[in-house]
Order: sequence, then C-alpha cells, then structure tokens
Amino acid sequence: MPIEGAVRSGSSVVVYLSVSLRARLRARAATTGRSHTQLVFDALNATHDRLAALAHDGAAAAPADGIFVAQRTGRRQHSEDQVQVSIRPNQANLAVIDDLAARHTAGNRSALIAIALDEFLPPVTKGVSA
Repeated sequence: MPIEGAVRSGSSVVVYLSVSLRARLRARAATTGRSHTQLVFDALNATHDRLAALAHDGAAAAPADGIFVAQRTGRRQHSEDQVQVSIRPNQANLAVIDDLAARHTAGNRSALIAIALDEFLPPVTKGVSA
C-alpha cells in the first residue's frame, strides 16, 4: 500500500561520474544502506547553498590561443575515466536537479551531481570508507 502523499520513483536517469567518485558513492551506499538516488539528494541538500562557489572553483579558465579564446571541441576533457551511474528521481525531484544544473553548471546534470557528491562523500582510502 503506497504511503499517503508519497510520490513514486521516476524513470532511470543516467549521470556520468569519475571512477573514483563512483567508488566513493558505492562505499557510502554500502555503509549506510541508502540508494544512489537518496545519496545524490543528500549531497545536493547538504551543498545547495554552496553550489555556486563549488562550481566556480572547479571551472577552469578558457585557455587563450593567441588573440582568440580556445574553443571547445564539444567533447569534455576529464582527468579520469567517466562511468554511468543511474538514479531514479521522480519528475518533481528531477525538475529541482535540472533547475540547480541550469543555475550552476550550464544545464549539465552530471557536473552538478559530481560537484555535490565530491563535496559530500567521505574519501575512500585503501578500500575502506572513512
């Protein structure tokens, strides 16, 4: 029987995280019993008032090429391999994520979630979470 006033989970949404960040997410899920979706919500709740600063800190200045600013090729450069992670937000929660992404990461959900999770999750050292 559904809980009165509860909103059902939504469709699966894929986000891209670095391999090391996914490892931290998995470790936290294993120790807390919370789903990836719940941990993403926890991270966004804990960091939403600092997202502008966190996103700005992670943004690299565009390199110059002579008198022109170098244009991106369309492919993002990552210092680490990226992997898919699925979350299942309902439509209302996905709208919140998209609004935050529009304000802080030019609409990039993956970048927004990665910034929040990186700030929120404890580091994993030698296969054991902190």
